[in-house]
Amino acid sequence: MTESQSIQLREIIDLNWDLSHETNRAKQWEMLKELNDKKKALREDMGHEAYDLFMENGRKMFAPSNS
Repeated sequence: MTESQSIQLREIIDLNWDLSHETNRAKQWEMLKELNDKKKALREDMGHEAYDLFMENGRKMFAPSNS
């Protein structure tokens, strides 16, 4: 992951956190549109396959343990 991609990912994580704590529905809608745009831009920058693999590995890493 490049430095630019790391910055984009940090923005996505921060925006996602802010969105989860926002109570104003209109603001949530705007934030959701911005989040989707940022995710799309990162996916284009990384390449679809690399982005999808990165996200899948992240889901596995933070998934609850089955043991």
